[in-house]
Amino acid sequence: MRNILTAALAAGAILVAGCATPHLDIAEPDERQKAEAAATLQHARIGPPRNVAADRMVPTVRRVIRRVRLASHAVCTDLKLPEERCKPMLEAKVLVHTKKKDINAFADEDDNVGVYGGLVRHMGTDAEIAGVLAHEFAHVMYGHVESKKINAFIGGLILGGLAAAASAAGGGDNQQLVRDSTSLGWEIGATAYSPEMEIEADRTAVYILHRAGFPLNALQSALLRMNRARAKRSSGTFSGTVGFLETHPSDDRRHAHLISAMEDVRAGKPLKPVEKK
Repeated sequence: MRNILTAALAAGAILVAGCATPHLDIAEPDERQKAEAAATLQHARIGPPRNVAADRMVPTVRRVIRRVRLASHAVCTDLKLPEERCKPMLEAKVLVHTKKKDINAFADEDDNVGVYGGLVRHMGTDAEIAGVLAHEFAHVMYGHVESKKINAFIGGLILGGLAAAASAAGGGDNQQLVRDSTSLGWEIGATAYSPEMEIEADRTAVYILHRAGFPLNALQSALLRMNRARAKRSSGTFSGTVGFLETHPSDDRRHAHLISAMEDVRAGKPLKPVEKK
């Protein structure tokens, strides 16, 4: 019974992982880029956070949002994505949750973007905030939130069904096992290919930053700042969470991809959509 269930769960996880469809053709970074990313993570210097007061958070975000919107729409149009995916670039609400202390931002199922006060407070420049917003607008552009919901639904169906079959094959009717497996399927499905979605959003954010006239390394600087805040949290000197990093790729791989994206922008290479078969 245990072996059957283990095989079922493994098969289900593989099936769920195949439910996410990438939009960009992104090569893995080369060894030089990986080495540069590792060195950046260890030795890069960043200035202190600005500690933006709560009553200045909304104006701070407003200073950059128009440029991010227009650049996001331009990138979406360049990629020839459907109008329903490009339109939110100009119309999505951007809500600043000033009382939230965690360092986080997110795109929701209504194609809106939320920014926590902790993120605005801990960033060092307007450009870093723009980099995070560009990343979230890229999630909206590609419909990543909807993709995760679909993956979660499929994951629950697959693992719940496989667990029921495994239970029946063992001569039982373990409903708790089925419920637990369905819940696990939802969890696996919701994060299926999540690192790839994040890398896709990161790369697109670099191109948005370029179109908006911000430094190409603005998102990388923001992530380095979050990495340091997370380290402080581990040592007990920072009480909040760094939710923006929780479901993301490993730090070294992520920064290597950012370096690759910045080099491609400087070389004049456009974003490369996945070829449709």
